[in-house]
Amino acid sequence: MTMFLHCKKAEIPDRETGASVTAEVGVGATGGLLVIVPRDSEYPLNTPMEIVFFDPILGMTDCRCTLSAPLIMDDHKRRSYRCTVMERLSQTQRREDIKVPLSAQVTVSLAGPGAPREVLATLCNISAGGVYILTQLQAKAGDRLSFCFTGTGAPLLLTAEVLRAEDRLDHYSRPIRGYGCRFVSLPPSHEAQLRSFVYREEKRLHKRDE
Repeated sequence: MTMFLHCKKAEIPDRETGASVTAEVGVGATGGLLVIVPRDSEYPLNTPMEIVFFDPILGMTDCRCTLSAPLIMDDHKRRSYRCTVMERLSQTQRREDIKVPLSAQVTVSLAGPGAPREVLATLCNISAGGVYILTQLQAKAGDRLSFCFTGTGAPLLLTAEVLRAEDRLDHYSRPIRGYGCRFVSLPPSHEAQLRSFVYREEKRLHKRDE
């Protein structure tokens, strides 16, 4: 069975700039792994390189790979490569999801009759598995909060189940509620985008602190 069968996204370092190029991940007609990049992104063939896969099952996995068989896609905007995974270098499992700090303002809604339609909230940290939210909204363990997260570029509609609730104070010493939540009904594509966001943020914060 092809590794990363359910993976939809990866990042490949650009050899000239060092910046990461976002790649689509798929399975070829013969069952092999494919990575698909913008047409102007060209890579040397059969040369080991590191690729980070954001897989909804395996987690964020850094691998040494080689690329071969380049092919211009039908839309003439993308180029596919056959990808051979030579070695797994590191892996962050789902249960070990990395959290990164945030201070993002969102509008949350609580499911259920009589619940406020929309309430402002602050996302304090986020991972591919969950989020910590500060809000005036009154909720309890088991309730589900929905919000739109735009940190990944394209807006993601996310639903998070409250695991714990606690009383906190905001910056003005006013009472507020804090909710530790886990994402539920999360499509694999959304999870891959969250993993990619967390990975980039962790790298950015690490460089800032150096």
